[in-house]
Amino acid sequence: NSARNAKDGTYDFRPVFAPVAPYLKGADYAVANLETRLAGADKGYSGYPRFNSPEQLGYSLRAVGFDLIATANNHSLDMGYEGIVTTLDNLDRAALDHVGTYRSSAEQAQPFVANIEGINVGFVNYTATLNGLVAPKDKQYAVNRLDVEAVVQEAARCRLWGAEVVIALLHFGNEYEREPSTAQREISQELLARGVDVIIGSQPHVVQPIEHVLQYSERKVTDKYVVYSLGNFVSAQRWRYSDSGLVAYVHMERRGLRTYVTGVSYMPVYVQRSTITGRTTYRVVPV
Repeated sequence: NSARNAKDGTYDFRPVFAPVAPYLKGADYAVANLETRLAGADKGYSGYPRFNSPEQLGYSLRAVGFDLIATANNHSLDMGYEGIVTTLDNLDRAALDHVGTYRSSAEQAQPFVANIEGINVGFVNYTATLNGLVAPKDKQYAVNRLDVEAVVQEAARCRLWGAEVVIALLHFGNEYEREPSTAQREISQELLARGVDVIIGSQPHVVQPIEHVLQYSERKVTDKYVVYSLGNFVSAQRWRYSDSGLVAYVHMERRGLRTYVTGVSYMPVYVQRSTITGRTTYRVVPV
């Protein structure tokens, strides 16, 4: 509602992201977890528990600097399989890359590798939960469900397609817990040991720690990282710890023939709510 133009009924979400847009555009490649669906006006726009937002959100995300949208999360099936298809169609129209949900088994089988300033980076996206919803029996490919073996296999396919670095975007963890769960830690340790270089987490709606993990093999030490939860980027959750989040920066560098992940840094963001114009508006501000 805050992005709606009352005169003509259109939506423009760019002002919500305007304060943080220069930082997004300043990155070589910007990635976001899209927790809502873009399933069309005929489905009705709705908030919790089943989300659906105007398709103009996709165009606004592209305009403020995002490149890739992760679509596998606990709200992937909020508008059913048809909602997945329409969402992906709308992301395509907005010229946004996407991973995590799919329109066909062939689409799911094709790994996603982005060339970022000359470095090939594979992205995989999986969710641990679908809020009790299930994909149609003949469309199990629609959403990537979190399974260690499935992630490892897709990471390997990314390598076959030329990926030098593999980043896993995982929707996992317990909501509103500020420390990672035992399951988060175990899954992360196994994935980092079996082909994934960086894990970026969402789902808890609060920030969780970032860990630097050293992998030792064949006289070689490899730096790997896990960001257990970025918290909230934009939401109307006003309580403490859920009104904020992180933008994580993954730093990569090529040295000779090898590419290294050299670190992960971060920028905190806060969702500012205002009623000064007479109606409620929101904007994401860098802290």
